[in-house]
Amino acid sequence: MEYASLSGNGSGGSARYGPMAVETREFRRAVPPVAFDCVKLLLIRDGSTILTTESDTTFASEGDLVFLRTATLCGGTPEQTVTVSTLYIDTDYLFELWVWQLAPIGLDRESLRAYTTRREFLPPLTYVRPAPETAHHIGLVLDDLSDSLTGGASEFYHAQALVSELLHVVAPLIDVTPPSTSPKTSTLTVPALPRNREFAPLRGEALTARRTLHANPARRWSIGDLAEEVHLSRRQLTRVFSTAFGKTPLAYLSMVRTQEMARLLGETNMTVAAAASKVGWRSRSHAIEMFRRSIGVTPDQYRSMTGVRNVDIPDRDWDAIERTA
Repeated sequence: MEYASLSGNGSGGSARYGPMAVETREFRRAVPPVAFDCVKLLLIRDGSTILTTESDTTFASEGDLVFLRTATLCGGTPEQTVTVSTLYIDTDYLFELWVWQLAPIGLDRESLRAYTTRREFLPPLTYVRPAPETAHHIGLVLDDLSDSLTGGASEFYHAQALVSELLHVVAPLIDVTPPSTSPKTSTLTVPALPRNREFAPLRGEALTARRTLHANPARRWSIGDLAEEVHLSRRQLTRVFSTAFGKTPLAYLSMVRTQEMARLLGETNMTVAAAASKVGWRSRSHAIEMFRRSIGVTPDQYRSMTGVRNVDIPDRDWDAIERTA
């Protein structure tokens, strides 16, 4: 990943203290799908990008807001360049702020916590196009918050006030659906996510498994083979990897193959069948279907697109997960 740090945002373009972090980066190449164990709010400061999740493809340009739920696997393909300010905020911290807003209604706390993990509360990715003056104000608050976070503990309450101001502006734009009555706790499953966590996948084995899949996506992987590579049982690997990236290892492998197939189609004269075979898919029809689900268009449609489709898989050590793990 090539990026340029912007002034006023700490070392490497990021600033962090306590339950929140802010970074502003300029991206020039595609970002492979990645998930974080926190909530993310993205403000597009300049340029545009295509964001891809498991179920959605979204085009976002200057002034747009994107809200990503915890463990949402999301990648992006910038059009030429895109500059993004990202707020990472601890899931429990955000929940505590939200639940007190509903406290006078009398809804059960743990039932609400479980309800927020469900899609009917909020989809994995929410796209918002605020008024230009609102987007400008949000950008100023994020910049102030970044500066405040570099001050550490002495600036924490100022940072917290800025988060409250940000939520005051952003929350009305994000259409969450609270339950009309408190759901029964016994019917809901609360994911076992640890507290005091970094804004990154939690286990080294998940990172190793991810690197292994990127290094050799064409291999005919099984859960058993991958589990042996990282010295976990198949069940443990599935749990650890899904917690880190919001997707099972083999489902994640499909997305890696899609990204590499897109690169081949964009940079070489390979046929669709040859590109599919090279990334590990032995059925052309299956490859086309998986490509369409992930990218949103067929391989032939993708190849016919002109301009700004550089989907090079960058150095595998680029991302924030591996910088902070």
